Amino acid sequence: MTLCVLFATLPTWAQAPYACVTKGAVLEYATYNEEDKLEGYNRQVIQDVTDLGDGNYDFRVSNSTIEKPGQKEDGDNGFVTIGEIREGSAKIAISGVSGSIDVTGSDPGITSLPNKLAVGYQLPIGDIRVSMEGLAVVATITDNEVIDREEVTVPAGKFKCYVVRQVTEMTMMGVSAITTTKTWYSRGVGVVKSETTMGNRLVNRNELVTFKK
Repeated sequence: MTLCVLFATLPTWAQAPYACVTKGAVLEYATYNEEDKLEGYNRQVIQDVTDLGDGNYDFRVSNSTIEKPGQKEDGDNGFVTIGEIREGSAKIAISGVSGSIDVTGSDPGITSLPNKLAVGYQLPIGDIRVSMEGLAVVATITDNEVIDREEVTVPAGKFKCYVVRQVTEMTMMGVSAITTTKTWYSRGVGVVKSETTMGNRLVNRNELVTFKK
């Protein structure tokens, strides 16, 4: 499960999380399917930033599907995500995603990303439980590690990133599947690229195609 976290402006660049840090910023992503064919686009816009002092922030992000990058009006299926920055870590408060979705974790740190990363850094593991309109999904994260640091080029530009590998066992209606997701995080931007595989088969890929501050 890849969580894309977007945040408000912090006092200095050195304190910025591996997430977008500018109120009003627009990030647009292209999504590709298991055949690596374009499926569509998603837009995220940072809204309603509250500065709590000492580098702590609350924020809201609008999410919507769009037909093409730069589309003036958001598409259907929009929702709002509530998130926060606390004590140097970026966290998405996913229990705030619309009224019909509830998400809990065995460790709140599972859904957070520290401001300081290094290759070999071990991120939290554990369970995340999602309930949506009566459908329950359990995601057990068994491996969550910073595996590389590299410069990656996507349609939105070239970014220096840390790469996080996350192995997750998803269980829904008694059926389980193990996926591996690699996510490229850039400081001050957030998720630049992600790839999810099941075994050797690509399941999903996302790339940042537009980044406007």
